[in-house]
Amino acid sequence: MQPLNETEALDRHALVMAIWLALGFIAVILFDYGFGAGGIAAIAAGFIAVLAAFAGHVITNAVYASDFTTREVALGLVLYAASLVTLALAALLAPDFASRNFLPLSLGFVAIAAAVIIYMIIRFGLRRSFDAFDVISDFRSRRTRNDTPDGGIR
Repeated sequence: MQPLNETEALDRHALVMAIWLALGFIAVILFDYGFGAGGIAAIAAGFIAVLAAFAGHVITNAVYASDFTTREVALGLVLYAASLVTLALAALLAPDFASRNFLPLSLGFVAIAAAVIIYMIIRFGLRRSFDAFDVISDFRSRRTRNDTPDGGIR
């Protein structure tokens, strides 16, 4: 995969921003309506809009033969973590929030995590997907059994 030139990178960025802004705005409206009078159906539609934006981003990456940038991954992880913390705080502190919204929001967050994991497995394969998260192996000794006189690992 060759790096994108400046014009291609700018085109890709503009397309990704257009996708996320349009579908993100729809998702925000659906979530707001779902927390009020809309109920579970509107919350589910909000998560479908988020998943559609993610799919659009994946398609854009495929068209431009690129991957998610480091900044895109960081932004996604921060937004996902902040949303989970907000869900937990709202469930603990807001009266009647947990009884109405906890299950659909939890299922939506699981669906987003599943979509990302499935994308990683399809794009990188099981081994490279696991190695991306296997930070313990970075600190493991690189020595093999035959490096020591007695054949063991020290």
